[in-house]
Amino acid sequence: MTLRNLLSHQSGIKDPVNSFAELNSNYRAPSMIKLLEGESHYNAYPINVTYEPGSEFHYSDAGYCIIQQIIEDVLKKPFPQVMDKFIFRPLNMENSKYVISSSSICKETFSCGHSKHGDVVEDKYTIYPYSAASGLWSTSKDIAKLVQELMNALKGESITGISSTVAKELITSQGGKEWSGLSVFLDKVGNELEITSLGWGVGYQSMMVAFPYLNKGAVIMTNADLGVHQLDGIIGEIYQAWINS
Repeated sequence: MTLRNLLSHQSGIKDPVNSFAELNSNYRAPSMIKLLEGESHYNAYPINVTYEPGSEFHYSDAGYCIIQQIIEDVLKKPFPQVMDKFIFRPLNMENSKYVISSSSICKETFSCGHSKHGDVVEDKYTIYPYSAASGLWSTSKDIAKLVQELMNALKGESITGISSTVAKELITSQGGKEWSGLSVFLDKVGNELEITSLGWGVGYQSMMVAFPYLNKGAVIMTNADLGVHQLDGIIGEIYQAWINS
């Protein structure tokens, strides 16, 4: 298994059934070690390689938990601190943070989640206690800064020090899956490369889309889950209006 396998969800790992759910107020956020060893309420089974790495695609939260643990082991710092130092501060992403407990929620600035009927979800805010996998809270403007950094890096103009070679690897097909890049998904619209990333959770949906070689992109966030794929709801309507503009 390699870091490239993990980033492209082709690591040989399948998330156990009913694992990596939202935060339960009756249980504390687990350590990554306990989580990966299957000694947590959020995952009852040890994480193991179950198929040949690179041979199949299986979207995996566990894979990104492993990435988080690797970063913490190497840099000897908590993952949120690493991201703040190397990504958030250099890019002026002032409204981005990792939230793994309800005490980190600022009710004045955080949007409540809603069901497809418009009702506020239970507990108002859905928290996932796995920082690298699904713990980031941000804004469309901040995520747009991250997308712009990728496009700048492709031109050799990175603020964070990403080389154009590494930037190109992020948006290059990995393994046997032509649509799978490193943390993003790839498609073609006409002759242009399109990259996307979809976000979802109880009460929320979002979509990032960009044409990296056209220096064009959009970030759409909603605090409602319509119960359909992003492209089949209001996010899809916004996407179609944007792409046809």
